[in-house]
Amino acid sequence: MVFSLVALMLLFVFGVLAVRLSTDSLLTAKRQSRQMQAFDLAEAGADKAEAYLRHLGSPPDLDDYDEVITYPTTGAPATISDTAGTVAGTYLVQIHGVDGNDGAWQKAYVIIATGTTNVGGLKRQVVARVKQRSFAMYSYFTDQERSPITNDTIWFYSRDRLYGPVHTNDRFHVDWSSTSADPIFYSTISSVATSVDWADGVAPRTTQDWRRVLDGGQAAMTTGVQRIPLPLTSWAQRNAAWGNDSGFPSSNGISFPSSGSILTGGIYVNGDCTVAFSVENSTGNQVVTIVQGSTTRTVTVDRQANQTKVKRGTITDYYSGVPNGVIYSTGNITSLKGTLANNYEDGSRIIERNAWTVATDVSAGKDITITDNLAYKTAPDSTKPATHNSNLRAATLGLVAEDVVVSTSCPNEMTIDGVILAGGENTTNGTFYYAGWNGQKRNNLHVVGGIIQKKRGPVCTFNSNNVLQTGYNKDYKYDPRMADTPPPFFPTTGGYDVLSWQYVEGERFNAE
Repeated sequence: MVFSLVALMLLFVFGVLAVRLSTDSLLTAKRQSRQMQAFDLAEAGADKAEAYLRHLGSPPDLDDYDEVITYPTTGAPATISDTAGTVAGTYLVQIHGVDGNDGAWQKAYVIIATGTTNVGGLKRQVVARVKQRSFAMYSYFTDQERSPITNDTIWFYSRDRLYGPVHTNDRFHVDWSSTSADPIFYSTISSVATSVDWADGVAPRTTQDWRRVLDGGQAAMTTGVQRIPLPLTSWAQRNAAWGNDSGFPSSNGISFPSSGSILTGGIYVNGDCTVAFSVENSTGNQVVTIVQGSTTRTVTVDRQANQTKVKRGTITDYYSGVPNGVIYSTGNITSLKGTLANNYEDGSRIIERNAWTVATDVSAGKDITITDNLAYKTAPDSTKPATHNSNLRAATLGLVAEDVVVSTSCPNEMTIDGVILAGGENTTNGTFYYAGWNGQKRNNLHVVGGIIQKKRGPVCTFNSNNVLQTGYNKDYKYDPRMADTPPPFFPTTGGYDVLSWQYVEGERFNAE
């Protein structure tokens, strides 16, 4: 009897413990479920806030962390329900500026989203840091995969080599099986279309087939993505060069906007002109020579001394500060060529970049014609880290026009360093092409940077055996520096890159 009583008592104790453990486990599971639900609500808020930023006409004017806007803009938390219609909870977001936004072309923001569960009122946060995305991040981008000259479909061939992200708002046309076993694309590619046009209807089937198209295999291709519109105008570059959004000169001339002797913008040209970059031998300073008719201005930029001198005939004007890097012409730039000087650096870091954006009036159909090599004094090396001397020293260049044309006067072995954007959302044309693409056979066209264009322009022709017949062989290499440090005031896509994404227990701020 004693043994039975002891056994019953032990069973009772174990039963109580089992019930307690079961209850604790259930409570823990419910709490973890609510925690995950709070994080889900916060994630939804952060996503909605990023979409809100994307759909604004221009980035919000938040110059530091203390400047903030709330989303939803009513200031009241937004309610989210599950699929059954039951209220899951709410989110409320604060979008903070970042120190350095004032005067920066690529604005950055800190998004702090708080999710609150309907049951238990549990709060969790997501903190995301985002930055405007530049078109310079692409190694190759097209709105239409047709020639503006012949209206023919333009194909990617097995001889092509593209490094860095590639996107089209159209459909890719790929002839991959002709000769080479090397991949055509060495990074990710994306397309608005839901399928690819394969030459002769022959699509890759095996893993080996896909490796001949994409270095990362089939997984590196994404189709059916959202369209990315090109910029409507180049007025942002115009305003940057002038240093204001009004009061533009009405007569032809070359202007250096300033307040007294202090530069306040870039270089503004009213009318057609030519632009040539060169490097001063004795100092390594950047020299920019701009010619308009019988007028010549020779600009020497001394970044170390923070001084600019402008020679006009026998007279030299001295300015404090240096141009903001934008050269804008309301007309055509009928000749662009030369060498860009190195950055001002101390061997371990960049003190000041030698970075330029050369732009014309895109919506008025104004072009840039490249007439000779356009190269950095020191070539960047994508195989080396950002701290390597070549990447610390290499300059940065961007071109913006309706058409960017490689002239027939260019050498057989041709170099263009920089990222090119040709065309706009509403332009008729907008292409990068070689003017003699169907004429004389040349050697190689070396591009280090990226090519963004409304319509994909021709630079050569091939025969049925994929052998070059006329124009240039394409040797296009990506400059990964462009993704993080694009040329000054180079157009942005309207999207945002997420620099970091952090989950926070509790509240970092009082969202109510």
